[in-house]
Amino acid sequence: MAKDFKKFFRKEKDPSMRVELIYSLEGEESISIAEVLLPVLEDKQADAARAARIVLSGFKDHLNRLPFLEVIEDGKKEARIAQLLHAASDMRWRDFAEAGVLNLESDSEECRLWAVNLCGNLKNYLAIDVIALILANDENGIIRAAAVQALEDMGLDHEDVAAPPLIAALDDPLSAVNVAACVALRKVRSKEAIGPLIKLLDTATGRIAEEVWPTLVAVTDNQFNDNPQLWADWWGRAKANYQLPSLAQIQKTRAARAAANAEYHPGKSKTEASFMGIDTLSRQIVFVIDVSGSMAEEVISKDDFRERGFTKFTKLDIVREELARSIDALGDDVIFTVHSYASNVYSWREKPVKANSLNKKSAISWVKKLKPLSDKFGKGEQGRTNSYGGLMAGLGVHIDPRKRAVVTGGVLDDSELAADTMFFLSDGKPTAGLLIDTRDIEIAIADINRFRKVVIHTLSIGNFSNGFLSNLAQANGGVFVDLGR
Repeated sequence: MAKDFKKFFRKEKDPSMRVELIYSLEGEESISIAEVLLPVLEDKQADAARAARIVLSGFKDHLNRLPFLEVIEDGKKEARIAQLLHAASDMRWRDFAEAGVLNLESDSEECRLWAVNLCGNLKNYLAIDVIALILANDENGIIRAAAVQALEDMGLDHEDVAAPPLIAALDDPLSAVNVAACVALRKVRSKEAIGPLIKLLDTATGRIAEEVWPTLVAVTDNQFNDNPQLWADWWGRAKANYQLPSLAQIQKTRAARAAANAEYHPGKSKTEASFMGIDTLSRQIVFVIDVSGSMAEEVISKDDFRERGFTKFTKLDIVREELARSIDALGDDVIFTVHSYASNVYSWREKPVKANSLNKKSAISWVKKLKPLSDKFGKGEQGRTNSYGGLMAGLGVHIDPRKRAVVTGGVLDDSELAADTMFFLSDGKPTAGLLIDTRDIEIAIADINRFRKVVIHTLSIGNFSNGFLSNLAQANGGVFVDLGR
């Protein structure tokens, strides 16, 4: 099989068939198979390299993984090393523990990223001091986000090392880092976190504002509400002699506390954005809207939409009207953009921009001109549903469909002007794009969003099975809403 693969893969030009040839080796495990797949980890075709990593991830016998370790020990092929560290991290290969530590200070950002993730997944405490320094000092925000995740995994009983950089990361400029650090402190509990969290409760804006109060409750086990002055007055009295309650003490009251907290919703003075009934405090928003041919259809339950104030009843009419209202209501401290998608993706702006008066007028004008794309008049299959392309655009990842490769964005893209909250709307299952199978799309989005932690809210409109959208929201911290049929 190794010889056949080498022969036919070298000659194959069709991108889809190249990927299929790689997956033909799935379940075959030997050193010879490893040797023919290792070069494919550097393939210019991104989904071919990904397929090779997935197949190699299935190797269960550590003896057959020896060629992987030889590549890492050689240290010369960074693209291969990064993919192998990624596989080792996903599969938690303990024989790669030393390889993870050795690559924490690699010059390659991708190698550092997966080395941090590997050490965290293996709970390799020999790496915890270096990972704390990475969180404090690494220039790439996605690597800092991975370090937060690793310290959360390893920080219990090592709070003296893990907590200080997590507390400092509450002020990180990247939402993916500061929000993750706030959540991590619920597990890596520290007295030193209380003061900064109380201050943040009063001043926080954007997505982190939603996380501060639950973290204070988790750290202190206090039942105060989200009033900053109440917390500040308590801390002023208690700080000098305060000791954190132990986990054993907290567990005695956790069930009752969980019920009380579930009923209490912290009050915030302002919702930064709202779309179709989903509110968010985020100030970094992207809207991704389906304009496939079926969006020209009228909804079945017109009375339901009439009661909500709509006067036109095609699916896209309803979405255009509500999206225009949502954009008009954005505060000028919000950044946003809008993408539409059918077989291809169309962008109002490639990256989010400030929601000032000019940009909002421009976006609303663009939204009002959106039309369902038709497959008629010999224009090809432009009216199908490329859910994968729309989602990736919402995450700031733009793909060249001819090369099947990422053009901009990617796992390590840490732009501060990227959105941290997406509203994704569709009226049907995927029928076009590089990935069509919904499970494949879910896995691909999980890969790109593993460290970014972009919240993906999903909305369906029309008569179709929406399990895909529900799963997508659940897996990415969002809310799913069925708007009706």
